[in-house]
Amino acid sequence: MAFVKPSNNSPEQTLRQRYRTRLIVVLLIAFGLATFRLDFQSLWYDEGVTAIVTQRGAAWLTEWTANDIQPPLYYYVIAGWGALAGWSEWTLRFPSAWFATVGAALLAALALRLSRSYNAGVLAALLAALHPLLVYYSQEARMYAQLTTLAILTAYLLVRLADSRTPSRRAWLGFILAGTAAVYTHYFAMFLLAGLAISFVADVQRRQSNEQAAAKLRAFFLAGAAILLLYIPWLGAILSQLRQDRSYWTGALKLHEAIAKVAISFTSGETVFEQTALWLLIGYAALTALAIVNLLRGGADSRRLLLYAGCWLLTPIVAVLVLAIAIPKFNARYVMESLPALLLIWAGGFAVRRDAPSSLFTIHVSQATIRQFGLLNRTALLLLILGFSYAVGNWFFNPSFSKDHWRQITQFLRPRIAEDEAVILVSGHAWPVWQYYAPDITPVRLPELEILDVDAVLDFPTTGEVLRRAFSAESGLRGAWLVTWQDEVVDPNGITPVQLELSGREKGQSATFHGLGLRRFTGFREHRFVLAPPIDTPADITFGDVVILRGYKVVDNGDLLLFWERLPGATDKLPDLYMALSTTTEDGTAVAAPPERRLAGYTYPFDRWPPGEVVTGYIAARDWLGTAEPTPGNYRFSIRVFDANDPAAAPLPTTDGKTIVEFGPLEVSID
Repeated sequence: MAFVKPSNNSPEQTLRQRYRTRLIVVLLIAFGLATFRLDFQSLWYDEGVTAIVTQRGAAWLTEWTANDIQPPLYYYVIAGWGALAGWSEWTLRFPSAWFATVGAALLAALALRLSRSYNAGVLAALLAALHPLLVYYSQEARMYAQLTTLAILTAYLLVRLADSRTPSRRAWLGFILAGTAAVYTHYFAMFLLAGLAISFVADVQRRQSNEQAAAKLRAFFLAGAAILLLYIPWLGAILSQLRQDRSYWTGALKLHEAIAKVAISFTSGETVFEQTALWLLIGYAALTALAIVNLLRGGADSRRLLLYAGCWLLTPIVAVLVLAIAIPKFNARYVMESLPALLLIWAGGFAVRRDAPSSLFTIHVSQATIRQFGLLNRTALLLLILGFSYAVGNWFFNPSFSKDHWRQITQFLRPRIAEDEAVILVSGHAWPVWQYYAPDITPVRLPELEILDVDAVLDFPTTGEVLRRAFSAESGLRGAWLVTWQDEVVDPNGITPVQLELSGREKGQSATFHGLGLRRFTGFREHRFVLAPPIDTPADITFGDVVILRGYKVVDNGDLLLFWERLPGATDKLPDLYMALSTTTEDGTAVAAPPERRLAGYTYPFDRWPPGEVVTGYIAARDWLGTAEPTPGNYRFSIRVFDANDPAAAPLPTTDGKTIVEFGPLEVSID
């Protein structure tokens, strides 16, 4: 019998052509959004790391990533791309834009294969093109767009393997390579593979004969073993980092906050204020519930889509949260590999026809009900797109969501730095992004770290030694511009600006930069940088047998420094010590009563203090003296110390039984 070529006007051909046309339009939208104002924003710290690490050569790159918290594949990709295309902001970010566009196309193919619906394929690509989190990371020179696309590719190849009666070795090899690339892009891709494995096993056992299922499962586990074998060269690095990584504060994970952050990121992305995003979650939850109900009421294909998407969505999130309970380092972007699964649920759910066959529900449906169902789905989809558009608009046009202004601050400083001035960079681990924008300006780094260490908290000895070397008489330097970023981590007690104020004086400057601090100081004298806590008035008062107030000092600008020391001794649970401070004039007239606060910096609670080390509490003059421009004179202040974890907030008594201790009079002469 001769083969008869189907007519170009057949219904299937028409639907396929329409699908391709709509998909091309959607992919153009995806690429347009990913590249729109691609270099408008400054690189921020993480992107600066990408820029510098990828220019140092393969050996240095590999060593860096082995000591960091990310595998090397993304950096290799950017190193090769940058060698060909250059290292501009636009060039560095373009691979992420490309990956995001390819990811939208792959998600369309996956949705089409799972649901057998052209509408679901187009909707999946459209949601991927517009999703605010995907748009955000499509414009960042980091590995998350690559990770998400590899996750979609791995899932697509696995579904193809499940659909094939006798998968070829080439098909299995493709899955192995995609899975290996994913785990070499981000450690947590292991959890992605686990989620897909659960859905694959359930799918194959449900849809295929025992013999076929057994053969496929054997091949699948061999493929998994191959991925693990290929990952062995990097396994030592990940195990080492799990033990040694000090880029996070220890403590208990606030599980409810972590879950809320994931939910917000997966719906509103990074560019909606938290309170607004929490309210929007109610609507997104309702839309998601509707999509899931639609999938359950759809046919076998719909429920199969829900199987893969559900395991893919939940397994990595649950696994990362469980890991974070033991190692409390968590960010919602760590589970971005799960986001495409949620897009599949939305796309598949809102593309389901109300009259689709279902073995779960056998209900006669009228044409009017079908029309109402279609209207409901279209309305739900419109609401999704409106929510996405609001968040994406914020990303492009709301300055509140700008990346840190590293480019702008270096452009501002370059023509203004005098010959006798330097730049002090706090934190010093921000050197990569600084070097990218200002390789000609070598900063004084405090602390001198390559990678963040939350235990490397600055104090007077460490800052004094570095500053004395940098501003020695021989250097000729007498002033500095202080650039601060993540100073709440490495300098929570404000030691660096205190040192600069002790050695010189602050000069006013009016420029502000998003995410960064900038102050200017002049008149430095080397010997005025102190190497020990500068206690003017000793006190040595013990509160509650846990902490001693060693003394205090009033700086020339009116700021008050309190010097505390944690007493040695084991306790089951350290208190979270706060103090209540009030100020009066010498004759007893009330001046100020600032809000209760921790003894030192808010991000340096008592349980982080090393026993026996003097810790500085910094209180600005405007707080303890009550006005932005304090009046010189004689003042007294009193302190009450208490445990904020104590519901009664009972004051800690001193050794002589006092609960409130008064100090002064002390002279304040504003210089």
